Amino acid sequence: MNFDQIILEPEQQDLFIRMVENVRSVPRENRSPMIEANSNDGTCLIMPKGEITGYAYGDPDSLTTVGLLQMDYSSRGNKRYTISPVGYKYYDWLMKEQGKPVERIESQTFRYMEFENFRKTYPEAYRKIKQAEELLWSADKEEQFTTIGHLCREAVQDFADTLYKLMMGKDYEGPKSQTNNRIETVIIEKCESKKVRKYLRSLFEYWKAVGGLIQKQEHRAEKEREQLTWEDTRRVVFQTVNVMFELHKTFKETK
Repeated sequence: MNFDQIILEPEQQDLFIRMVENVRSVPRENRSPMIEANSNDGTCLIMPKGEITGYAYGDPDSLTTVGLLQMDYSSRGNKRYTISPVGYKYYDWLMKEQGKPVERIESQTFRYMEFENFRKTYPEAYRKIKQAEELLWSADKEEQFTTIGHLCREAVQDFADTLYKLMMGKDYEGPKSQTNNRIETVIIEKCESKKVRKYLRSLFEYWKAVGGLIQKQEHRAEKEREQLTWEDTRRVVFQTVNVMFELHKTFKETK
């Protein structure tokens, strides 16, 4: 399908993105239709998680007309909307081809990564996290969520390997999985500024927290006895990108 032929106002695109990401924040088997109702502020959509307000009357119908939503009526006569299969494909296309300044990671951090030479310095880490980012926008199953977690784990391992070698002038002799040891060693031995070292110690705690998120993601949150959602997956990808970039930029400035 040629999605270029779908003509929407920017506000309607934004509404559709909010709808898809709200729905995807709930496990697939627990999703319910979005119900249009009236509130004190006008029309609202009762979502699987919370409400969406602030859109123009008729916008959901416009999204239905172009095939992104399916609509029927509840027993009380309220309009009910669900995301159509075409709608999910459109969301994937929209995020990849057009990007969003807030929602899409590539329009933020990936652009900075290119500018700051991250891609050339850490080619394998960049390749893995880029794969994870590209898969994110179409992911809707637990197997895809865990695959993204695995890619993030490989990205941080490759990043830690390269950073350690760049800063220490040699390969790390321990297991590849010991990313915390490599990052901590570099912070202790290669950062002379007390002010920056204090910041890096905080960043190291952030690094370890992101590692915990990645482990939870890759292992399907079995230890926590939780069910992974798309929002969990988005968080893992974004935070992995962010912590690697911050470490890269900080050590680049301290060399």
